[in-house]
Amino acid sequence: MLRQASIVGHLLFILLSTTAYAQEKETIQWLTWEQVPNFITQGKYQGQGLGDSFTKALQDKLPQYKHVNLVANAHRYFKLIRQENVCVAWAWIVPGSKEYRVHSRPVSLAHRSGIQILKSNQDLFGKAGSELSLAKLLKNPNLKLGVLNEMVYTQKVMKLLEQYKSKANVYVSSAGAVEFDLQMLDYERVDYLFSFPSQAIYNAEVKGIKNNYQFYNIKEIDMYTSMHSHCSKTAFGKKVMGHINKILTNEMLMEHLAVVERWNGKNKHYRDIFLDYVINQNPNDQVTNPGQ
Repeated sequence: MLRQASIVGHLLFILLSTTAYAQEKETIQWLTWEQVPNFITQGKYQGQGLGDSFTKALQDKLPQYKHVNLVANAHRYFKLIRQENVCVAWAWIVPGSKEYRVHSRPVSLAHRSGIQILKSNQDLFGKAGSELSLAKLLKNPNLKLGVLNEMVYTQKVMKLLEQYKSKANVYVSSAGAVEFDLQMLDYERVDYLFSFPSQAIYNAEVKGIKNNYQFYNIKEIDMYTSMHSHCSKTAFGKKVMGHINKILTNEMLMEHLAVVERWNGKNKHYRDIFLDYVINQNPNDQVTNPGQ
């Protein structure tokens, strides 16, 4: 009986010790958002996007912490980003955020965004594959642009939007989303909207439908955007970032590149710049960092 009691007591001690250790783990709150294929929060490809797969890769290498994922719209994102234990695995540096955030080395490049239209309206815009001028499009009062109020674009785009936001041919949404629903084009609420080329491709793939949208690059967005991991500029955030900086090996970042190419297709120009800027960490005049 004494031996059995001793064994039971020993097992209870191990159980309590393990429970106490789990409870002592500090929590990192990871911000994510709804934006396929950057973050895929539901369906067949859930968790396999560029940002959420990279978030999971970091979490797997930080077992000493408890991880909580928060899916935030634009309003909630900019509120939560200032809290003390919040990290983002994959995002660009927002102007002014260096006052309250610490950032890693570059981890990725965001593809150039542009505009999306209905293919049936292509004669109003131009041939597929051509690069358009947003300044010229905005001068046309018969074409309405959809703009997300909280989103930050290039300086050239932001200057144009400040000039035209009050005009009738610009629809400004403050819904807090990070991208427009493509059905805004179907319902003829707008004639064109800001988007990434992957949005319509992914939309057609998961729904098993024909891609009815046409993507164009625009002259005012001619750079790739530098992406980084971020944490709160607190003692806790700096400690976590110290761990992240050790985790971010070239091998891990090349695995991430494979995910990028899965959803955006293989592009030699993109890959060459990724290798030069992200892997070799060389400055590149075709990469912009909004936080600098």
